[in-house]
Amino acid sequence: MTEDKRRISGEGFLARVSATFFFSGYLPKAPGTWASGITTLILFFIWPGEWYIQLAAIAAVYLFGILVSGKAENYLGHDSPHIVIDEVAGQMAALFMAPPKFLPFILGFIFFRLFDILKPPPCRAWESWRRGWGVMADDLAAGFYAACSAQLILALLNKWGIGYI
Repeated sequence: MTEDKRRISGEGFLARVSATFFFSGYLPKAPGTWASGITTLILFFIWPGEWYIQLAAIAAVYLFGILVSGKAENYLGHDSPHIVIDEVAGQMAALFMAPPKFLPFILGFIFFRLFDILKPPPCRAWESWRRGWGVMADDLAAGFYAACSAQLILALLNKWGIGYI
């Protein structure tokens, strides 16, 4: 099927909508940051308190993201900046077990963006994996680093008797 016929038939539309997180990947200037911010805001209100539900949600978005980002690369190019489902999964990982308070969510957001940009090992190496695997894996690793960093800061604040909002 030609590219024109695929566009007309709508083939891949779901993949493009999902991979761009409802087209937020087209927002100007740093679409990954927009997607992370939107995800953080949404999760602040709906993130379940049970760790196993959070883990299942992260796994579901991660696996779905592998599928749709790989498919969206056919239309948008390899690891296109418009593909931001990886930021959604990574931000979810960054907020894993975060208390439902303002400061933990801000820390999770800041640390995730920092690690997503810096790409410490193994993030950079995982980014080179093929198709959707590479798109998603580096952000999940960055999310893990962010979650650990945020939890460490929160634990230190708690140990020092400093509460947070």
